[in-house]
Amino acid sequence: MNKLLDYASLNSMLDEYINKTDRDMIKELISEVTPYIKPMTLIWDYSQKIRYGAFIKGYEYKKDNPRSLNKFQEKMDKLTKNEKFMEFLFLTVSDAINARSSKSSFILGMYIAEIIKGEKEIEEPSYENLLIINALKSLNDWDITHFNNIYSFFDEHKGDTNSFCSSQIFYRSKTDLDLDMSSSPERAEFKAVIDKLINLQILSTSNAMAQDYEPYSVALTYYSHVLHDLLKRCNQTV
Repeated sequence: MNKLLDYASLNSMLDEYINKTDRDMIKELISEVTPYIKPMTLIWDYSQKIRYGAFIKGYEYKKDNPRSLNKFQEKMDKLTKNEKFMEFLFLTVSDAINARSSKSSFILGMYIAEIIKGEKEIEEPSYENLLIINALKSLNDWDITHFNNIYSFFDEHKGDTNSFCSSQIFYRSKTDLDLDMSSSPERAEFKAVIDKLINLQILSTSNAMAQDYEPYSVALTYYSHVLHDLLKRCNQTV
């Protein structure tokens, strides 16, 4: 059996790579940043183990096509010699175990496998790779659900306009409402998710509005489509 087929294969590969580096320097650095790590795996709490397992499952799930496995193995062997990529891989594993949900960790695993499987030669991660990974590690299950609902609303009205106010999206209405989105827990939660997605560059602010409560409208970005397509491939869309 190919070593990349078993559940802990990525974990083993990472350990092998660390063996090629100065392990003492790594331990010293870790001890300075987080003094209680003796090694790191000993202090992972239960939720982190769940998220790490979800990341590995996503990784294994996405590259398990037997016909492309040898090609995948060849690319992975080559990439283990690329320090920039290995740094990126280590950071992504760290992001996965500290993600807001195991769903995000699973998607991160699939995304990494997709990057490795891609036809393009990888020298270092692209800006798009880094932005999507940063978004995924920051989103919880409710954020993902809200994003899917936001995206579906824009998709339903893509022939009408490119931007809507938060209240229009919340109530799925084309009519200008100009509501105080902080006046109820449900609306406040929805507005907080929109602001979060704007900060992550998944959504953007659009037209300035001459309104009391909603001074700007919201629009999709290129990265909205990238994230939605990724969630769709992971069967995580509405």
